[in-house]
Amino acid sequence: MTSATAASLIAGPILEAYHESRETSGLSWKDLYITPGNRTYMIGSQNGGFPDFGHHVKLEMGGLWLHPIKLLDGFWLRVANSGSEDAIAGKWLTESDSFHNYPFHNVHHYSLRSLQLEVERSQFCPDDVEGFVISYKLRDTSGKPRSLCLDFLARTDLSPVWFSEGKGVEDSFDEGRIDREKGLFLAKDADQPWHVVVGADRACCKGKVGRELFGPHWTAGKGISGELTYDEIAVPAGGETVIRFFIAGSYSSEESALLTYMKLASSYYKLWENKRARYEEIAAQTVISIPDQHLQKVFNWVKFHNDWFVRDVPEIGRGMGAGHPEYPWWFGCDNSYTLLGILPLGGLDMAQETLELIRRTSEETNGNGRIIHELSTSGLVANPGNTQETAHFIKCVWDVFEWTGDIQFLQSMYPSVKKGLSWLLGEMDPDNDLLPEGYGIIEIEGLNVELIDSAVYTWSALRAGMHMAMLLGEQEQAAEYASLAERLGDTINQDLWLEKEGLYADAMASVGKVMSRIDIYIERARSMGAEGAVASMQAMKEEMQQLDPASERPWLFKNWVINTPMETGLAPRDKAIQALDRMGTDEFTGPWGTYLSGLYQDQMMTISTGVQAVAEAQYDRMDESLRFVRLIASTFNKRLPGSISEMSPDYGCFVQAWTNYGVTWPIMTYMFGIRPKSYSRELSLRPRLPEGWHEVSAEQVAIGLGDRANKLEFRISLSETTDVYRLELDQPSWTVKVDLPNASGAEIILDGVKVLPNVEANGEVILEIRNASRHEVRVARKIHETC
Repeated sequence: MTSATAASLIAGPILEAYHESRETSGLSWKDLYITPGNRTYMIGSQNGGFPDFGHHVKLEMGGLWLHPIKLLDGFWLRVANSGSEDAIAGKWLTESDSFHNYPFHNVHHYSLRSLQLEVERSQFCPDDVEGFVISYKLRDTSGKPRSLCLDFLARTDLSPVWFSEGKGVEDSFDEGRIDREKGLFLAKDADQPWHVVVGADRACCKGKVGRELFGPHWTAGKGISGELTYDEIAVPAGGETVIRFFIAGSYSSEESALLTYMKLASSYYKLWENKRARYEEIAAQTVISIPDQHLQKVFNWVKFHNDWFVRDVPEIGRGMGAGHPEYPWWFGCDNSYTLLGILPLGGLDMAQETLELIRRTSEETNGNGRIIHELSTSGLVANPGNTQETAHFIKCVWDVFEWTGDIQFLQSMYPSVKKGLSWLLGEMDPDNDLLPEGYGIIEIEGLNVELIDSAVYTWSALRAGMHMAMLLGEQEQAAEYASLAERLGDTINQDLWLEKEGLYADAMASVGKVMSRIDIYIERARSMGAEGAVASMQAMKEEMQQLDPASERPWLFKNWVINTPMETGLAPRDKAIQALDRMGTDEFTGPWGTYLSGLYQDQMMTISTGVQAVAEAQYDRMDESLRFVRLIASTFNKRLPGSISEMSPDYGCFVQAWTNYGVTWPIMTYMFGIRPKSYSRELSLRPRLPEGWHEVSAEQVAIGLGDRANKLEFRISLSETTDVYRLELDQPSWTVKVDLPNASGAEIILDGVKVLPNVEANGEVILEIRNASRHEVRVARKIHETC
């Protein structure tokens, strides 16, 4: 396909609606972006550059990746007029004028005024292909026909992912060559079977390779550069010409990389259209209409973010990564939040795939039920797992099963669930008080005692284990888990509740244990300049000196995880309201969300804010829940157009998977109240809307897999006298229970017929509809007029 007949790669009207942009002149290189893909992805700067940065792989977390290896540091284009004196010097495309982000591709705009040209650079990563496609659109502004000379330079850095050294994998210098017949630059690592191939949609006139050959910027590493030159590129007067480049990689052979290159060069348009169609399907899943248009836009972008994290390494597995650019691999902790966030958005298969990857790897690594913390795409486990991760994983397994109804999935998970509970309440509970020891979500040195998050998630895990055992016919095991859950819940609510504070404690530990660690905590606070925290812990230290070192007591450090008893619904309502009221004050809540610590009062994170949003919703405090969801949404576009940063408002990873938990989970499962039990083909609808949300809807909500698969449409219209609920299921074999708010004493009309609903002991009004298909429920209240 020549440039004259090359098919245009168009976003289309559906995805064009999600276009976000910013001016980039003078922008810091720290403002990064991602071109997402499940096999490859590109990390660069919004200003068009490819900076050296990175913590896990020092200075190498950017560029083009094909996990478990990196392919390129970056690429650059130099433009000159053919045959002119400036053809050698030309103009490198360095700093762009603007950056434009779309759900799966990006565009940089450049104005080359000295050359009277405008250039548009766009790029995408095809699905399931080990490659990358770049398009340059060259537009004349002189009004005269043009002939241009282009130099395209690619800098390789064929190198292994973080934590590969455990497999004896070392990075060597890259070697490269030009295949003049095919017009390709080919490079490989000197000692490993890692390859990359670079070329264009037309023949080059010459090429060169060099280790010291650089474009406008030097980059770190052991890479090599290849430069391909294309002369006499015709641009019509006032018109435009497109040239495309294709980059293919392989971590097995040059032959594989060349096959991928040929696929890209011959089928790029089809690959684009396939990806566009799939993203249009993502946009069409779980379509909500709510009064808050900004929040609705953020909700829609979160659907796309979820796809950005799918990391597929065939030799290891496929699942949700954690954060870009530093955490693209797989985590136990993160996914126990993330997977709940993808369930209401159609991510049922991905949730099960991710859990299976984590379960299988944990079994291979630990074998005792302990769930891993971090799995590199090298296949090596960097951390065998913190205590809370095992408990949280078990809870997540049950939540996922409720949505999917896949009994084979549950059966495959259940042996690991039982082993995990035994590990938590055996090896990790040496004093047999049901409070597991060890590190929790907050990985702070020395904070490895009996922690609130580990305890609360263990309570949730026991309840999940009880439900699993009952369903799988192990009644005695179910009774044991139920008894342990009741005892642990009582322990948490009695021993970890601080009545004087109106809060739950962070930890239970002996005075001696905390005394041995307190200096670590104080020095950490001092190093961060948190003098308030230093003073609080100094006072704590002085108090401890008067106490028996052997005595056990609860300790309050004001970390955000003290919200977990409310997040899970463990806290009795009176305690929950006290704690939530205080957590909502400026002691714990900053301008962008919930502080990681009420002592430090500096850092805010989407996960701490998200847990607060869920905790508020758990107790039907929907206005308060919406407040925290909106705080997360308020950071949208602060760093990357179309995204939300991990650390609020605008630092850390520029997109983080578990952010979805604080957006989609409270909106879909609490505000819309959608809670399936797919295995038994039951659906609970318990809508509780925030103030002012009178007209809302949710369409194309997927529930169930396989023979349990169904789609829900749910519309709500509220007024002073009448509430109308319209629901429709694609498959009519389900039972729907609608929990109707503000319905006490009202007339309930189902499909035009007055009915008598069930009134629960707590006053909730529940209408059961068997073999549900398409229905309208009206709640008609009598308004008493007064004189």
